[in-house]
Amino acid sequence: MNICVFGGARDEAGEAYFTLGETLGRAMAERGHTLVFGGGGHGLMGAVARGAAARGGKIVSVVPYFFNAPGLLYEAPTETLRMETMAERKAIMRERSDAFIALPGGVGTMEEILEVITLRTLGRLAKPAAFLDAEDYWRPMLSALGAAADKGFAGSDLLRAFGTFTDARECLDYLEEKVHDL
Repeated sequence: MNICVFGGARDEAGEAYFTLGETLGRAMAERGHTLVFGGGGHGLMGAVARGAAARGGKIVSVVPYFFNAPGLLYEAPTETLRMETMAERKAIMRERSDAFIALPGGVGTMEEILEVITLRTLGRLAKPAAFLDAEDYWRPMLSALGAAADKGFAGSDLLRAFGTFTDARECLDYLEEKVHDL
């Protein structure tokens, strides 16, 4: 299965986040899954790629041309796809992936996973999605999504459009089951 992982690209996050990213990457590779990601060599993006590489996993880097600063990108992907815009990047990641995981990250990560969830609730994307959390990072986001459903700004299907996990292997179990059910 090709799994797109969204996650922060900054190195300032705490150790628990990096451990989670590396654990996820290793677990994906051990199960034979391919990592599809935004190509960053730093932050959680770099951690998940390093974890996958440590177990011989396949890594697909999806990178816009303007990300060309030295040292910015993960240096050893199996495959690199380049494009002009961030919109093209997201479209390619959706096309190349069977499932999606959001690790903790900034507004880019939030925007990416919320677009996937929006497309799922609109019936435009039938691929499963999950939040993989450390240190309750996603709690405010999940609370906001719950409030949107509770207050009538979204249908009750919103909360069924994703899973939430703190354990990488449980998250992968969920995605594998959901993809199998499709």
